[in-house]
Amino acid sequence: MPNTPIAFAGGPLDLAENQRTPEALTAFSKDRNAIAFIMHHGQFLTQNGELALIKPMEMIGKHLYDPGPLFLGLDGDTPLFAFSLAQEDQAKNLIKGAELVPLRALALTLPPKDLSLAGRAKSLFDWHRAHKFCAMCGHQSNVASGGVTRKCPSCATDHFPRVNPVVIMLVTHGDKCLLGRSPEWPEGAFSCLAGFVSSGETPEEACIREVYEEVGVAVTNPKYQFSQPWPYPGQLMMGLFCEAKSTELTLDTKEITEAHWYDKETVRGVFDGTNEAFYCPPPFTIAHWLIQHWLDT
Repeated sequence: MPNTPIAFAGGPLDLAENQRTPEALTAFSKDRNAIAFIMHHGQFLTQNGELALIKPMEMIGKHLYDPGPLFLGLDGDTPLFAFSLAQEDQAKNLIKGAELVPLRALALTLPPKDLSLAGRAKSLFDWHRAHKFCAMCGHQSNVASGGVTRKCPSCATDHFPRVNPVVIMLVTHGDKCLLGRSPEWPEGAFSCLAGFVSSGETPEEACIREVYEEVGVAVTNPKYQFSQPWPYPGQLMMGLFCEAKSTELTLDTKEITEAHWYDKETVRGVFDGTNEAFYCPPPFTIAHWLIQHWLDT
């Protein structure tokens, strides 16, 4: 395991699932310790490289996107909220000198705790944006429980945030590992293979299927190592290792443009900056830590 929490993981929150009545949420928003993060179109308001914080009550009268006030949970005795402002100027004018920054850029600089909170906020806002209508009857649903539920006023169906399971695996063969590049990635960017878990599959079964579909390699002995919440928009990345039965590749070019076997010496050189065989996956990705774990064993 990494010495520090994997990016977007390790959140300290008590989600306060049993304290989300309208009365409790109002009390939390008025609490003298309450603070809030501000977003606009998936970007976060920052000041001096840190997440900008304001009092939730300062957002009264502002033009907010659905779901309005999002109650993230309790950090000790501090109620934490997030708001997504509809107007960019309104967001920037909240705090002098503040700027909006994409979460991917913040992933390189924010402390683990702040990054986990920002990831939770982004995932929840993205879910609300994509699930405003009831999947049962098509009626527009309403926000409930401080933003962790939507309820249909027509058929009374409750809807909860989606978390999509994804397997990401480092395929090895002796002292070599297999890395691939998706069509939309820049030249030279290689990482672990990955894919969504299908209905009725275990992560291990998905690992075997995805590797064979993407590169035509039969693998065995899939082993779970660690996981990562991934807020793009709401995945749970489950990291595995598996062993290839052969090194011959047959690529599904719709999924994988290039794939190569790299020995440990080459990969270690990429990670320590002495080799330019490919771009190292950034340290906020689970792929980085899967490869690093392989190098360390």
